Amino acid sequence: MTTSLRAAWRLAGFSALLLTAVSCSETFVPNFNSPNTSQLEGNPNAATVNTTVGGLLAGARANAGAWASTMGIFGREVMNLDGAEPRNVLALLIGPLEPGGFGVDVGWTTTYRNLRTAVTILDVVDRVPDYSPAQRSGVKGFVKTLIAQEYVNQLRARDTFGIVLEVPKSVTEVGAFVSREEAYTRAAALFDEARTDLGAAGTAFPFQLTSGFTGFTTPAAFVRVNRALKARMEVYRGRWQEALTALNESFLSTASGSTAALQTGVFHVYSTASGDAVNPLFDPAPRALVAVPEFLTDARLRPDGTRDLRATSKAVVGTVLLATQGISSNVRPTVYPTNVTSIPIIRNEELILLRAEAQLGLGNRAQAIADINFVRTNAGGLAPLAADFSGDLVTELLYERRYSLFFEYGHRWVDMRRYNRLGQLVKQLPSHRVFPIIPIPVDECNQRSPAPRGCAQVIGL
Repeated sequence: MTTSLRAAWRLAGFSALLLTAVSCSETFVPNFNSPNTSQLEGNPNAATVNTTVGGLLAGARANAGAWASTMGIFGREVMNLDGAEPRNVLALLIGPLEPGGFGVDVGWTTTYRNLRTAVTILDVVDRVPDYSPAQRSGVKGFVKTLIAQEYVNQLRARDTFGIVLEVPKSVTEVGAFVSREEAYTRAAALFDEARTDLGAAGTAFPFQLTSGFTGFTTPAAFVRVNRALKARMEVYRGRWQEALTALNESFLSTASGSTAALQTGVFHVYSTASGDAVNPLFDPAPRALVAVPEFLTDARLRPDGTRDLRATSKAVVGTVLLATQGISSNVRPTVYPTNVTSIPIIRNEELILLRAEAQLGLGNRAQAIADINFVRTNAGGLAPLAADFSGDLVTELLYERRYSLFFEYGHRWVDMRRYNRLGQLVKQLPSHRVFPIIPIPVDECNQRSPAPRGCAQVIGL
């Protein structure tokens, strides 16, 4: 086991396992009487496991800010111009990226801390005497879904460098790195295993979910979230038909183009309750986080001459100009207007665009155009593309995803890499670089011989 993964194991007993749901089921707050890993393994019971499942969600939430901000910087959605931390520019915009460098962890330690907790739950769940068979299945289905999603999260960062799948039970062991393809295959299998488990889970989970899962708190409803997350992963690896199959079983809907319907989904939630967390992306002044200036100027015009509604509702020209190291912006993101605003995990608006991409991948242009138009007209207020549009639909799709999913999950960086278009991202200065991938953290490199191929300097484009 590597140093960072050993640390993750130790911390599991003092963080993810110490988080539970509050009675109103809105968010998670620490409970310092919760079990540590040894207690969970030694004497599992329903209350212990239920608390620990709640901790998994809190652990996943801990990375949400990094996915949106660090990957948002790589994808030229936002910049962090905090004058007190010059490495947000020196490391993330200039580089090179080093295995031991600033920002390279990108949730690695937290991810594997969460995976250790998840594996422990799966190890003990069949020994919990006060669970019914259906309740055991519900725990398995939910936890396997989260494990698969944690794999996908790290694959978005490490891509062809691969990741570690297995978290050994002994702290003296070292988990093997596997290829991107092997990791995706395992994640897909876990999503499917989870669906089977959820189908045998009865009418209710034995644990609480936060208000971010409203509408998806039963096993039958949560299956649709599982399918949505699997569909996203299948699109990432270009498995178009598998993506469509999953989308057909998800919560995708075009029955209404209302804002509420497009926002339907699951979210990480925050609160100011004692011991809980506030949204890490809330920066109203702003003090550090700004949108790249071209986010507003690249937005297309509506029939009345105003900009795409998604641009004007997600960023504004502010009164504060932040400047450091030769770059500046006064474009303030407004995606997170309060310190308790939720961060999306996945929404209906994204699912519609995922279906458009899968249809395009299968050569079904008419169906792809229909879904693109649904989003561009209802979310952006733009005129629809012609039904027989013959231009570059990939460019149109990437535009829609840029504005629909701005500052949510680092989507644009992943999207531009998937289509070999990272070179199209705007660099503020000639000295800046666009990085295609993030190295493996140095602690993982130092514990292996030979070092994994991801233990390398990344120069950037």
